[in-house]
Amino acid sequence: MGTASGQYRWVFDADEAAAATNRVELCCGELGQTYYFAVRARNHDRSLTSSFSNEVGITIGGPAIEANELQVDDAWQWVSFVEQFNDPIVVASTSSETSGDPSVIRITGVEPAGFWIRLQSWDYLQRAAQPERVGYVAMERGRHILSDGANVEAGRVVTDVTGQSQFTRVGFSRSFRTTPVVLTGLSSTDEWDAATTRIRGISGSAFLLGMIEQEANVQQHTTESIDYIAWEPSDGEVRGTRYLVGRTPDEVTEIARPIGFPGRFTGSPVVIAHIQTTNGVDPATVRWRNKTDDQVDFRIVEEQSLDAETRPAGESVGYLLLGW
Repeated sequence: MGTASGQYRWVFDADEAAAATNRVELCCGELGQTYYFAVRARNHDRSLTSSFSNEVGITIGGPAIEANELQVDDAWQWVSFVEQFNDPIVVASTSSETSGDPSVIRITGVEPAGFWIRLQSWDYLQRAAQPERVGYVAMERGRHILSDGANVEAGRVVTDVTGQSQFTRVGFSRSFRTTPVVLTGLSSTDEWDAATTRIRGISGSAFLLGMIEQEANVQQHTTESIDYIAWEPSDGEVRGTRYLVGRTPDEVTEIARPIGFPGRFTGSPVVIAHIQTTNGVDPATVRWRNKTDDQVDFRIVEEQSLDAETRPAGESVGYLLLGW
């Protein structure tokens, strides 16, 4: 066991009164500290040992996590973290829909103290994005097991893969027991053209990821960083924050679809959501409306740079709700 990945400062021998066992009990870990574990088998006289197992990281009390909802417009806005992070992953992938313009969320300059965020209109609109409410979640990078047993992975990908049918495979550090909900968002601004992320083919071991610009553009985009959080569908609590993770069937279109969660939260939760499928080819994002303490409406919003048609195919929307 150690406090850094692959660096094991302490060794515990699972030997109870000279009898073989597969259990070691530990106590009194430091709240918020991540401990990394690997095991190996041995024979009784210790003359033979196996190689190390895959590593598991467990954070006492759950990983460092922060969620909040902000009023965001076209101007860059600095967000300071309240929680302490070493290597944060930040995802903000959906916004409210109070104006009629489609837009994307841009994040850059992620560091342990905070990050920059703004709304960006699709290029063809040639006007500033109007203010909207945007939820974000920040989590320490790595693989985490929550107190209720749910698995979560927070990571970052660097890619320039762009286009309607262009994707790169992103493998998880180890497989999930159930197919996770995957939330992604650009976390750099190496190119200023508006772009958003697309996901498909989510499994317990990997997902396919790409970027897309507005339909009228040549689909080429400079290499960007993309943050992701993969979270098994679950309902629980982490660091005193209630959470609910789930996905809809492939039925969300331009018509608002309500998602209910009565009794889960005492107030309106922070919403992070992302389309989980690519049944349609047009660039689109998911937006929310009518958020209360027990319901939110999701709908798919396409940009219209090439044509005025906005009849997206039914898509699955994955969501993470965080509140109290």
